[in-house]
Amino acid sequence: MPRAAIIDLGSNAGRMAVFEYEPGRHFRQIDQLRQTLRLASGADNIIRGDSFQRGVSMLSAFRTYCEASEIGEVVAVATSAVRDAANGAGFVAAAKERASIDLDILAGEVEARYGVLGVANSHAFRDALVLDVGGGSAQLSFMEGRSFVEGRSWPVGGVRMTEAFLKSDPPRGQELQALREHLHTVVDGRLSGLPQGLPMVGMGGTIRNLARLHQARNNYPVSLLHGYVLTYDDVCELADELSAKTYAQRKSISGLNSERADVIVAAATVVRTFMEMARTERLVVSSHGLREGLLYHRMWPAESGHLAPDVRAFTIDNVARRYYDRPKHNAQVCKLSLQLFDGLAPWHQFTGFERELLEAAAKIHDIGMAVDYFEHHHHGRFLVSASPLPGFNHREQALIALLVGCHRKGKPRIGKFSALLQPGDAERLAKLAGMLRLAEYLERTKAQRVQGLQCHLGAGYLQVEVAASGDVSVELQAANQRSDLLAKTFGVQVEVVLGGPAIS
Repeated sequence: MPRAAIIDLGSNAGRMAVFEYEPGRHFRQIDQLRQTLRLASGADNIIRGDSFQRGVSMLSAFRTYCEASEIGEVVAVATSAVRDAANGAGFVAAAKERASIDLDILAGEVEARYGVLGVANSHAFRDALVLDVGGGSAQLSFMEGRSFVEGRSWPVGGVRMTEAFLKSDPPRGQELQALREHLHTVVDGRLSGLPQGLPMVGMGGTIRNLARLHQARNNYPVSLLHGYVLTYDDVCELADELSAKTYAQRKSISGLNSERADVIVAAATVVRTFMEMARTERLVVSSHGLREGLLYHRMWPAESGHLAPDVRAFTIDNVARRYYDRPKHNAQVCKLSLQLFDGLAPWHQFTGFERELLEAAAKIHDIGMAVDYFEHHHHGRFLVSASPLPGFNHREQALIALLVGCHRKGKPRIGKFSALLQPGDAERLAKLAGMLRLAEYLERTKAQRVQGLQCHLGAGYLQVEVAASGDVSVELQAANQRSDLLAKTFGVQVEVVLGGPAIS
């Protein structure tokens, strides 16, 4: 499978993300290297000597890694600090000569476009404002129909604003006020043409750190940042608390990257002020941004705008391919699950929301097999909940994980996920799990011999009539033995029988 190293030389740090990918089908990140650089240092927009040397040395180390790992495709970009530096061209030349890295300086709008592409292919939003706060600059873009419409960049990143305004430790009130007034002066009027009331998606290390701090304070049950929601009041409270502490005190805060302790106050103030100016109450965290946007450009080279046709569908297919790529079995369990869902509609009265959750869980129900057959339903629950499901919010991800976790036996054990769920979700889970489990055992031999089913609903009685190709005695026996959860949740007797060949 092809591998690509994507290097992002930002104002605060340099990162190299390594991806395996198959265009249009599958990708995953397999490594990341990072080093703090602080290229955006100094009000004179010159990359200072020590930062200059650190940057070139870092790029040389990245090149060595790629050669040792036999990574043929290396994409390297630089953003605000190098773009704005008087000696930026010299830095690019040094990277070429001493590190054999062709460094592409992205224009502000191009950087914003890649950031929007990262959001468009990892969230379910069609329209949104996209905020990226870095060390040297901040960008705000307007995404409509999952496509970049316009974006603007300002030199108001966390490093620059710290050096320009926050001289005291902890910062004084008048320093913070001067920073906010500067932001309003530089930015406010240029936001007047943007639509109001749109969700705001935020990317960058500052926003991820604020989310991590908020999660630690609230004992959030999962360590997922992508899709986490911060309200405006949350951001204001965090910004006020951080600004009241000294640098030494901030370094010891659980959840805060100590390398950002000196610039986090200014950066949080920038985030807070942009939310004020855009009149948004919620900030949705994105762990996908510029680097992922550069990858997505390669993942979907033939698609209009390099957009995944369906973010949520691709996410589930990507997970299945990563862990348990048995498309025929997964598709058959999905098909039978949805036929049960549709047949039982008069009883459960669910909507497309529940149907999509069941479909997703059915397609990845067996991913725990990547760990071991024994207890693979529990392994699967962990795998689903341990890393982001782009396009799904955390409640939806928890519901899918719990469905996967009881597709073989037992009942949904909500446990730590209770804080993510809503009233009625326990009953919702039990009914969907009953359908998924029956479908799984109707595919017991993984040979697609049960080709379809019909539900016959009676008073306190459900007959599931199946159409088959070949001997389905194993499936019938297993399904009748494992119909107990479905029977209990609907309060009926369940019988699975062999019918005629016409059902599909």
